[in-house]
Amino acid sequence: MSTAQRENITASMTEEVSTYYEKVFLVRAEYQLVAKEGGQVRTSAANQGKTINFTRYTPLTVNLASGLLSEGSNPLMCGITGTTVAMGLCEYGLTVQTSKFLTTVGIDKNMAEKIALVGQHMGEYLNRLVLNELGNGTAYFANSKNISNYQGSDTFAASMIRGITKTLELNKAMEYPDGYFIGKAPPQAKYQLLGDTTWLNAKQYSDVKDLYKGEMGELYQVRFLLNKDYLCAVGDSGDMACNVAAFYTYIHGDNSFGVYDLEGDKPRLYILPNIVDSGSPAGRISKISWAGSYATKILNSNWVIVAKTPV
Repeated sequence: MSTAQRENITASMTEEVSTYYEKVFLVRAEYQLVAKEGGQVRTSAANQGKTINFTRYTPLTVNLASGLLSEGSNPLMCGITGTTVAMGLCEYGLTVQTSKFLTTVGIDKNMAEKIALVGQHMGEYLNRLVLNELGNGTAYFANSKNISNYQGSDTFAASMIRGITKTLELNKAMEYPDGYFIGKAPPQAKYQLLGDTTWLNAKQYSDVKDLYKGEMGELYQVRFLLNKDYLCAVGDSGDMACNVAAFYTYIHGDNSFGVYDLEGDKPRLYILPNIVDSGSPAGRISKISWAGSYATKILNSNWVIVAKTPV
């Protein structure tokens, strides 16, 4: 099917219907995009290549003796070292097909729910891409355990958050402008957090701070967001040496990871209603797609902590 044919079919939709479809799609999709919160969210300019390079400089060593100057002398020469972190844009997408008969007799008028379903898939898919990348951060286990010997009793607790905050500070991770780190917790960890007497619900401070998407509260200098699309790994899957399932909670500082899309090819909705072409001469099918370019990358793994706990 040619580009011109697609444009003609899309143009045949009334403006009201097109706008309605877009709103339904975006609301359902955006609701799922929690993982990218707190990242460097950027749009890469078109025609600049598919690789985005970041430069991370190594902090200069603080040496009191070498910094002491004799009268009339210049400071010692010190080289600057840096590391290049590359992020590669990739294309992603999905297409679903419905029949004209179904759209005619079904109760899902104008395919609104089917469009919303595709939108939800886009949101969850992009969210999962970011979660997979955040999983490459520094692993952290409760009670001073490690990957081989943690147990079902080593749950996500307030003391663990204090330890993670200390680790981030020792790694010189940057707090966000409000002085907090950001945490993304699955429902299992949320259950533990709500049982802590020092937990501060988000609505108790919503009048003085801008809330992140999915934000549920704060504890020990970490603002937590609920991530319903959680990830976990079981011991015999190769990720763990023990046999206990681990659910991932991510806590990170500012400038710790980046999320990029591409100008002119941001993930978006495409609708082709009742297609008439060589593959569908009678116009008996409709197609709903999402597609676009996207990339995510940890910029400093020491500033992203992955707490792995049974609950």
